[in-house]
Amino acid sequence: MDAIFDSLMNSGASFSRIAPATILLSLLLSAIVGQLIGWIYMWTHVSPSYSKSFSTSLVTLPVIVALMMLLMADNTAIAFGLLAVFAVVRFRNVLKDTRDTTFVLWAIVEGLGIGTMHFFESLCGLAVVGLLVVYLRVSDFGGRNRYDAFLSLDYEGSNIEERLASVFGRHTMRWKRQSEQSFENTTASASFRVLLRDPSRCEEFREDLLRLDSVQQISLYVNAQNSEL
Repeated sequence: MDAIFDSLMNSGASFSRIAPATILLSLLLSAIVGQLIGWIYMWTHVSPSYSKSFSTSLVTLPVIVALMMLLMADNTAIAFGLLAVFAVVRFRNVLKDTRDTTFVLWAIVEGLGIGTMHFFESLCGLAVVGLLVVYLRVSDFGGRNRYDAFLSLDYEGSNIEERLASVFGRHTMRWKRQSEQSFENTTASASFRVLLRDPSRCEEFREDLLRLDSVQQISLYVNAQNSEL
């Protein structure tokens, strides 16, 4: 057992001059830098094309690239080998999710490290990137959760927000009126952006709204998780 552990720890010694402490420090520092990049992207993004998976990829990619550079340090053969691996890999379907591309890159770099007997670097990269991915999942990093549904309804009378307040209070965390339009008769139309307390209870939310005497017709659209409203 000790021999196996020594092999894992020292197998890359003849290939790399980088100390183990330096490897861990490089990976952890790249994780911190990636986190800062992700936060800055979230805070400064203003267009409606925001993607949560892209934000999480910005956090993970610096660690994977740092691991790649550690493997290629002072070793031209590994650098050419990495180029050959990327040239060989082909996908029948185009990867539409940035997170999927990140996992493919991670798998390639890990395979390259193990194949070149850089076991310690590969295991460090596996641990740091794996823990980082779990942290991003648990912390819901990148989810801005401003509004996750769009509500449009037709009603009669006035002061619709006062009549909807009780139902909104039970089913939403916050809401904002988007637009309102009045017709020639007593009917009017209003639209709201809402953040649901529990998206699985959309039908209950819809039924409670229809129980109000003044509400005539409702359209509720729940937004996809990776986009913003």
